[in-house]
Amino acid sequence: MRSSPFGFTLVELLVVIAIIGVLIALLLPAVQAAREAARRMQCVNNMKQWTLAAHNHHDIKQYLPAVQTGGETVKNATNNNCNRFGVHYALLPFLEQQTYRDAIDNHATAPWLPSISNIRTVPISTLLCPSDSNNRTIAMIGSARNHQAAKSNIVVSHADGVARLQQNDSNRQWSWNGTLKRAELTSKNSDQGDLTHRAIFYYTRRTGLEEITDGTSNTILISESVTGEWRSTLVKGGVVVVPGFDVGTYESKARVCLAARSGNEYVIGTGVSLYDHTRCASHLDSLSLHVAFNTAIPPNGPSCVKRNNEAELGFYTATSHHSGGVNCGFSDGSVRFVSDNVDTNGTPDTRTGIYLHGDSVFGIWGALGTPWAGEPKTL
Repeated sequence: MRSSPFGFTLVELLVVIAIIGVLIALLLPAVQAAREAARRMQCVNNMKQWTLAAHNHHDIKQYLPAVQTGGETVKNATNNNCNRFGVHYALLPFLEQQTYRDAIDNHATAPWLPSISNIRTVPISTLLCPSDSNNRTIAMIGSARNHQAAKSNIVVSHADGVARLQQNDSNRQWSWNGTLKRAELTSKNSDQGDLTHRAIFYYTRRTGLEEITDGTSNTILISESVTGEWRSTLVKGGVVVVPGFDVGTYESKARVCLAARSGNEYVIGTGVSLYDHTRCASHLDSLSLHVAFNTAIPPNGPSCVKRNNEAELGFYTATSHHSGGVNCGFSDGSVRFVSDNVDTNGTPDTRTGIYLHGDSVFGIWGALGTPWAGEPKTL
């Protein structure tokens, strides 16, 4: 008798390969899910470090930092442009970045000027979410894209009002009250309004935790935003110019903004155009475009502005690459996940930013952004 050589036939080999392929196909989603869970956990940890830094800042100075830090915190400020250094800059010493802060202070002119070009492009890992693969690239900022900067995924809350950072407005004169905390308008003209009293972080405001009467566990300090690219058409990381925001009356039509999207992209046309500035593209800057969000449009919704101006009035939305929502850091130091389906009361059209009092019109999401509106709602 002749023995047959040991081995696989071609059919058997193909069957084994097919089985291995099926196993890989089954395991790959699980591996990817495990990796995303790890990335999300790191993102939560970074946000936790940020909230602890804010509390440490408050413990030492008895207030949370203002959006526009100005000459009061920039050590060697040489001009008024230094007020463009933002909240992240103020917290650098509390994020174990004192050397980085010193390097800025030794060259302080403005967040975008050449004297700190080699400094502002250095990424800070605590401000980045690993789920955003785009955040490590250096952004080209400004409409002319003639400046470079490092990005940030952590954005501070501007509550339920339309975000606007307006540096030079003769109709709004700011002064500190006796405790050097909350900044109040010296002009109370009803046509001008107070765009800031609903938010912890805005303009020159310094807020004490004791002022958060809605409860620190019910008030959001920070969330996250996907970093963008110049003139991006993607909803996550992109911003578009839309009609529906009137600078004179501060009428904000949220539904116009919501209608500007189709799936994951913006619908360009019929008044909707691409924005000439990049979302979350400068971690040292104080512009709402770069470091802020509103609790009005639901998480992972569109971001819209009135005009092509980097300091423009608009809705800047919290976004992430996590499935189904965004992480939020609260005033008590906790970090919780907020669903895309959080209650926003139908995201109504409303006049926002004009002497707002009482419950937010944007449901639970709006209420979570307001620190002293009298509606201590929770998730």
